[in-house]
Amino acid sequence: MRVNIEAQRLREFLRLYADTKITTRELARATSMSRNTVQRLRRHLENIQFDFGDLDQLDDDQLRLRLQLTSLEGRRRKPTPDWGWVHTELKDPDVTLELLWREWRAVEPNGIAYSQFTAGYRAFKSQRPLVMRQLHLPGDKLFLDFCGKTMPVYLKEESTPRMAQIFVAVLGYSNYTFACAVWTQQIVDWVQCNIDACDFLGGVPRILVPDNLKAAVITHGHYEVILNQVYLQFAQHYQTVVIPARSRRPQDKAKVETGVKIIQRWLLAALRHQRFFSLEELNQAIARLLEQFNLRPFKRQPNQSRRSLFVAHEQSVLKALPPQPYEHADWRFHIRVRNDYAVEYAGHYYSVPNRLVQQKVDIRATRCVIEIFHNHLRVASHERKDNTPGFSVQKEHQPLNHQFHADSTPEALTKWALTVGPAVTTHIHYHLHERPDPVNGQKAASALRRAAQQHGNSRLEEACAYAITLKTFALKSLQSILREQPDKRPNQQLLTSSIPVVHANLRGADYFSSAEVKHAKPADTE
Repeated sequence: MRVNIEAQRLREFLRLYADTKITTRELARATSMSRNTVQRLRRHLENIQFDFGDLDQLDDDQLRLRLQLTSLEGRRRKPTPDWGWVHTELKDPDVTLELLWREWRAVEPNGIAYSQFTAGYRAFKSQRPLVMRQLHLPGDKLFLDFCGKTMPVYLKEESTPRMAQIFVAVLGYSNYTFACAVWTQQIVDWVQCNIDACDFLGGVPRILVPDNLKAAVITHGHYEVILNQVYLQFAQHYQTVVIPARSRRPQDKAKVETGVKIIQRWLLAALRHQRFFSLEELNQAIARLLEQFNLRPFKRQPNQSRRSLFVAHEQSVLKALPPQPYEHADWRFHIRVRNDYAVEYAGHYYSVPNRLVQQKVDIRATRCVIEIFHNHLRVASHERKDNTPGFSVQKEHQPLNHQFHADSTPEALTKWALTVGPAVTTHIHYHLHERPDPVNGQKAASALRRAAQQHGNSRLEEACAYAITLKTFALKSLQSILREQPDKRPNQQLLTSSIPVVHANLRGADYFSSAEVKHAKPADTE
């Protein structure tokens, strides 16, 4: 007998049929079946002489087999879709079963209805292997890891080959794969591999899923994950999120685990008989094979490849790369500031604001710059000077008394005088180098700088120039010039020198040229 009845409803029908004497109408109402179906089942049970004794010991399939019931689905001859195609298309988050059914019915107008379409797809999924299927959206996750195998590189200066580490990155949706060789798994190489992977993709995924290597994760507890601060800075620069896989849970990064195996089999195995004499040569060989690998069609989808899926669905949804690539920086955290308001890095001392003495700061060292942070704010920046003994001190970091002392050194005074003018430079040079008493000379030079603060640089330059015309460098004379301002008065002698003066007391030249006057003797005075 062919009939479509749920197993639970069928068991309820058998219970009522065996234990009670009710009419067909009541039995149909109690089981929510039509009277015709109930009558057909009654006649069928009478014909097969069914035994109700072991009803509870049979599962659903055995019960239907004992009752000699078959599904009406076996009579259907309508076309059905390729369920593998349906499953692949549903990976796109914007695609629904209804949309696929409508597209398929446009090609197969005599195909199954929508309810049979959804039931058929559920049955297809139930027959697939029992794995936890992770849904990967386009441009969502990039899985990162190192291969277990390494590649030998024969450097000229070394007698034994140096083993290169192989980095692998796999996108979750398209399986588009990137690989490269580096020397170590340390933070510098790890960050550079991440940068190269993003450059290879031409964009940035929303989430990075690394393994728990120390270059990425410091600790991975049950409730808290502490990332490497350098790697965190990289993620912030590229505006992405780092969510590492759980410890000892390879299924969290199954994509990259599979990618690592494939890279080892298809790339490293193909290069096993070649000798490489530099890391660049090895990376060039990997890049050539990697391009062919990403273009290879899938076995179950011959018309698709990693590259085609990436270009069609993922490339456009990746975040844009930052305007400037991330520059690797070496971080030193929780460094206490010394009493001389300085911190040390690579044998050189760099100043910080004096208010931070005995407080802890973070040092960020790039190739050319040393930056110092306090409470996530940059408080100082210096030019990097590795292995150069000494101090790099900025004036604004010093307290006022230290600034005054620093400004009073001969070098500082000479440098300041050059910025004011030649007259002040001449006075400073005299006091520092030509006076016989250098101690008092330095005091006088410092007094000139204080005078500039009081009267201004331009006024001091004018006073020093006027003192030079008087051939004096005395500090008191210069202070008198600044106070009395004689160089500002009009010169009366210059104004009246061209006007002749006539009065009775002038004797004239004739008087002094006469002989009597020349030979006259002075009168005797008593």
